Amino acid sequence: TQNFDVGFTEPYFLDKDISAGIDLFRTQRDNSDESSFTSERVGFGLRAQYEINESWSQRFRYLLRNEEIEDIDSDASRFIRDQEGGELTSLIGQDLTYDKLNSKLDPTDGYFARLSTDFAGVGGDTQYLRMKLSSAYYIPFGGPWVLSFSGEVGHIINIGEEIRINDRFFLGGDDLRGFETAGVGPRDSNTADALGGLTSAVGTIELAFPLGLPEELGFSGAVFSDIGTLVNSVAEGNIVQDEPTLRIAVGIGLAWRSPFGPVRIDFAIPVVSESFDKEEIVRFNFGTRF
Repeated sequence: TQNFDVGFTEPYFLDKDISAGIDLFRTQRDNSDESSFTSERVGFGLRAQYEINESWSQRFRYLLRNEEIEDIDSDASRFIRDQEGGELTSLIGQDLTYDKLNSKLDPTDGYFARLSTDFAGVGGDTQYLRMKLSSAYYIPFGGPWVLSFSGEVGHIINIGEEIRINDRFFLGGDDLRGFETAGVGPRDSNTADALGGLTSAVGTIELAFPLGLPEELGFSGAVFSDIGTLVNSVAEGNIVQDEPTLRIAVGIGLAWRSPFGPVRIDFAIPVVSESFDKEEIVRFNFGTRF
């Protein structure tokens, strides 16, 4: 992925307790390993956020982008070849958040829940309604030992033409360790191309613990289990592999609170999977998961 993003934020828009901003972006992504195509997105977004009270906040968004699906492999799935070309998306969305975490960057206590909705169809070429509900709960005990539960469910409702492949949900990688990026979910059995799904669910239970090193070094360990599923492909036919079964992986991780942000390496082994899933043992991650 190559990403260029420049933004401006005014924290007190019109002298009110409202933060407002604008973003300009251009993203190029090589999906050839997962789905035999590359894509380019160019556009801009407007956003505004305000605090309802100490715990509740709401954010509104508008997005206008043009997306090109190109460089499709000659032997790619016909469901992907049919999507070659460009489309314009005009989208409005909102995020309603209830936050009781003790830290946004490295939480160790508290919980949060967020409901996100996006409606594409305010002009443009695409039409759909996408909803996501995400949450996390952190329980500290025994000093630096922290038990956490987190999860996210999402669903897309098609209210127009077929939903573009880059607007669908994909599962694997950072959000379902033990599996490659887009390694889980509907797939063309002839080409092994990931097709994405309309319904996604994923959850994690994790225990973080100290390693016995000086605390100022910022190192910690973790044991975890990820569980998830991705179903409801928009592609139909007997060549589409689309099983609604849960996938489960277990693993261990090493985290470092570096001066540049959280850095982490995970080792995970799938214990429940489908024969057409693509597995991955080692995952390196920079940044937070939620």
